[in-house]
Amino acid sequence: MIETLGCKVNHYESQGLAAGFREAGWDVVRQAPLEAVVINSCAVTAEAGRQSLQSVRRALKRYPGALVVVTGCEVVADPEKVTAIKDIGAIFGNRGKKDLVEYLTRQLSATSSDYFMSEPVGILGELEIDLLRADCKRGRSRAVVKVQDGCNSFCRYCIIPYLRGRCRSLDPERVLVECGELVANGFQEVVLTGIHLGRYGDDAGKNFSLTSLLQQLTEKFPALRIRLGSLQPHEITPEIIGMLLDPEVSVCEHLHLSLQSGSDRVLGAMGRPYRKSEIEDVFARLASGAGRLAIGTDLIAGFPAETESAFAETYALIKASPLTYLHVFPYSPRRGTVAASWPDRVSAKEKRFRAQELAALGRKKREQFAQDNIGKPLRILLETCRDKSPCGPAWFGHSRNYLPTLVPAAEVPAGLKAGKVIIVVPRALENNYLLAVEI
Repeated sequence: MIETLGCKVNHYESQGLAAGFREAGWDVVRQAPLEAVVINSCAVTAEAGRQSLQSVRRALKRYPGALVVVTGCEVVADPEKVTAIKDIGAIFGNRGKKDLVEYLTRQLSATSSDYFMSEPVGILGELEIDLLRADCKRGRSRAVVKVQDGCNSFCRYCIIPYLRGRCRSLDPERVLVECGELVANGFQEVVLTGIHLGRYGDDAGKNFSLTSLLQQLTEKFPALRIRLGSLQPHEITPEIIGMLLDPEVSVCEHLHLSLQSGSDRVLGAMGRPYRKSEIEDVFARLASGAGRLAIGTDLIAGFPAETESAFAETYALIKASPLTYLHVFPYSPRRGTVAASWPDRVSAKEKRFRAQELAALGRKKREQFAQDNIGKPLRILLETCRDKSPCGPAWFGHSRNYLPTLVPAAEVPAGLKAGKVIIVVPRALENNYLLAVEI
């Protein structure tokens, strides 16, 4: 079993590990009996690290006969905390992931504990961008394609550049080949992801960009839905905006902006490379897609530089924006970052209050966006058929603008399979799902 915490890049690498185990002759299962458990950890926040360690302890207790292996960012961030947990079979950093399948195969095949290893391996160094590719033969709907890894930004609250290394990009030719294999195996949609996707091509000596990659993908695979991972405002070119706003282009009408704040005071303290004016400029350029273009963002509430007036500035900007959903996180210091040594000027109570205020605003925006799409034709990628839903047996899927949608099974032709794209018209909103009928 492989348990994954954290970002899409981590999940993609877990898929790569799973493919390696299958190639080595092992079955990757989700429940007991198990011979081994791999925990692919996250450390983006102190809470994520805590949850990762909790998952390790839970696996040791739940599967006492299994070999428990820990890998990922929490290993790199807090190796002493990981090694302090008794009975862990092996510990691999991000670079060490490339050796994990070979080690575990050897360990499980051994008749003794000759290969038992509890010291961290691969803590220093970077995982090569072209390793741990996911299995393109599994699945028939949406796939994640890791095109970038690492980050050069070193924002003052973020530890990820220290854990993932510098920017590394998969050459466009390799991306095109991987997407071609996915199309040939029945996938209808790919999500391009990376630790800092907007800096795709920033590696020393590279002469390509995310814009050029999207242009190549849309030309070669006009029927393949392409969904973008997170971008920062200054990374969104006019060409990318043009693709997002054109319903005939295969880039999905869905953009996730990594903002964190709407206050210049806070953005400067965070070390973010853009300001409020650039955020407002992006919003203005995207405004013509209102009602059709899903725009989400990440926000940190209660950063040390966030005064009451700075929070009010952020709230006002977000309220007036075309954003359609929010991911809100109360600030928590992450050991190893610059900001972790700063006085925590915002109380825990005030952080919770500000986060709750933003979250409530996000719920209103999400509901309004869904309501705005009622009665409008949407292209739905069918993902699963559910026996129980607010409308009984139904197909579940997402629209191009990422609205979760249910289509009653009785409303679609019999024999329909996951991975098919159909056109529907939503008639109602219930429990955060659009209820639709096929046309």
